Amino acid sequence: MPETILLSATAWLLFAGASFRFRREAGTNGRGDVRLLRIVASALLAVALLHCGAPLTGERWVHLLTGASIGAVLVVLALSAQPVHAMAPVRWLLLAKRRAIAPVKAMLRPQTTANG
Repeated sequence: MPETILLSATAWLLFAGASFRFRREAGTNGRGDVRLLRIVASALLAVALLHCGAPLTGERWVHLLTGASIGAVLVVLALSAQPVHAMAPVRWLLLAKRRAIAPVKAMLRPQTTANG
């Protein structure tokens, strides 16, 4: 159950970073960043469902919904208190994405020569 709460809280935080209200605090710049946050958040919720520690019955859904609810309450409380600090993991994820893309962009950029 604790891993379900942690995974779902992280997913809700990523969804909040993709929302219009918290984009400035999250450092979300464009559509690609929003799409990345939504895809990762959806994947985390799927992982929370698959690893919530119960057989594939109604109990698993109860564990998932309980963990997701507790995680959502934690995220709402954190965003209400200090949204800039709460969005730090989202900024770290976006920074890692930008660092990973920078060498690829440098390789694709046309090389200019001194002769023109």
